Amino acid sequence: MNNQVQDDSPGLSVVLSLFKKATGIDLTIEKFKFEENKITAILKNGGEGYGTVKRKYTLQEKSIINSLIGKEAVNTHTLVLEAFGRIYGQGVMETPVAVQTAIANAALNSFTKNYPDKFISTVEDIENNIGNIVGTVLEINNIPVSVLGTVNATEGGIGPNEDLEGNSPNYSKKLIIEKLGMDKLPTLIIEAMIYSKFSKGLEKPTYFVRGDATDDNPFVVEAVVKAAKDLGIECKFFDGAAKRMKGALKSNTEKVANKIIELGNALKISEFSKDKVQIISDLADIISQDCGGISFMSNELHGEIGGAGMIKRTGAVINLVVTEEYGEENPIPYLTEKDLEDYLNLTVASIEKLIKNIDMATNHIFSVK
Repeated sequence: MNNQVQDDSPGLSVVLSLFKKATGIDLTIEKFKFEENKITAILKNGGEGYGTVKRKYTLQEKSIINSLIGKEAVNTHTLVLEAFGRIYGQGVMETPVAVQTAIANAALNSFTKNYPDKFISTVEDIENNIGNIVGTVLEINNIPVSVLGTVNATEGGIGPNEDLEGNSPNYSKKLIIEKLGMDKLPTLIIEAMIYSKFSKGLEKPTYFVRGDATDDNPFVVEAVVKAAKDLGIECKFFDGAAKRMKGALKSNTEKVANKIIELGNALKISEFSKDKVQIISDLADIISQDCGGISFMSNELHGEIGGAGMIKRTGAVINLVVTEEYGEENPIPYLTEKDLEDYLNLTVASIEKLIKNIDMATNHIFSVK
């Protein structure tokens, strides 16, 4: 609907990097195990995670997947993109999605398996979801910080269903959010690296920080903006982009559905192969691209926690928006080691800025307007 394409894994990459730095654990992929439509990633540290596809893996897919052995399970989207060349959700490319699921789940499982007294975990208990959710409290430059990593993953390599993204306090995630105090703490949600309409006119990749003055936490926004300035990182505050709009996702869902109905009706009366081929191609575009923007969350929930899954008044969101030139060269964005370093630096610097204003940021959560 908004011509947005993204690498949705930077938040997990940042969390895995922070967890790795705190523990010194090795996140190298050791092997993959295949069972019918299931794939299990096994890391050298013993961490395991699985994903599934709707149909069996081909021998050629297994060979591609095994080429990832020896790689580090941190930038999961980039790993899969390098192996398969492309990745789409909604069941369009189920194998890459299942592989990324397995690797991401194994990476998070590594910490609960090796340090069960330090990390707490759960698994998404939404029907058909299998993503791991792992958190802990880390000392970051002598500041105690609750850190949570979430994998939103659906069986079969379809979806994803992201009702439990961000600091969404629902289902099994509610208990882990409350144990870490994240329902009462100022929070930074680390979101996707994107190419979208916001790329127009950008001269260099730019972080967009989003947080509505009423629905979110302006003190977290302020901390990110100041941190970026000190680091010399391009950053813009995008006012209003995180405002909760009841009925917004339902409306967008209806728009996409009407496109599909229109194509279905055209297909129904088509006589010539050339017309049917074109219609089906257009339908594939909608399913692989537009549908991701409406299927990711339940309509009513979206009106409460927004597209990034934020408890109201707790936080703000950062995205890295790439340039138009980048989008021309890279139809699907992907996180590099340098990008990850910048995300990490901005995250840590934002924490340092936020702690200086922590009382006001915390009080905002409990104030009533």
